Amino acid sequence: MRALGLALVLCAALGGRARADRAAYVGSAACGACHAAELAAWQASAHARAGQAVVRAPRRCLACHGTGDAPAGAAYWAEVGCEACHGPGAAYAADDLMRDRGLVRRLGLRDLAAPAGRAAVCAGCHRDGAGTRLMPLTPAELARPVHPVTARVQP
Repeated sequence: MRALGLALVLCAALGGRARADRAAYVGSAACGACHAAELAAWQASAHARAGQAVVRAPRRCLACHGTGDAPAGAAYWAEVGCEACHGPGAAYAADDLMRDRGLVRRLGLRDLAAPAGRAAVCAGCHRDGAGTRLMPLTPAELARPVHPVTARVQP
């Protein structure tokens, strides 16, 4: 298992591409298989419905209203799903990997535990001057967790 983990880390480090193809994503339902409370909170949120506002809008809108590689590539889901914030999950979603926090971060899971990390991700869309009608968020709002956090990953 250790050799497999090292091989995955090396592939992720050497791959270094700006975009991920569809196979790199697992979808929010797959995340919810282990993170049920987070999925339920997300399903009741505006993030889950974000794609409905841009069904016939230009592809560039899916950079904030979708999950995937838009506007540079395809948006695989018209929603702001788990992987829109946490990063494409195919490399780190397996349950045995998710138990090693350091490994999953090296495999691409974005660290959103600290307010600064959350603020950086959220500000990508929720900022003044984004050229959209999307509400900018205050620094306090940007730092607040979007969903409940279940302590499942060991340090």
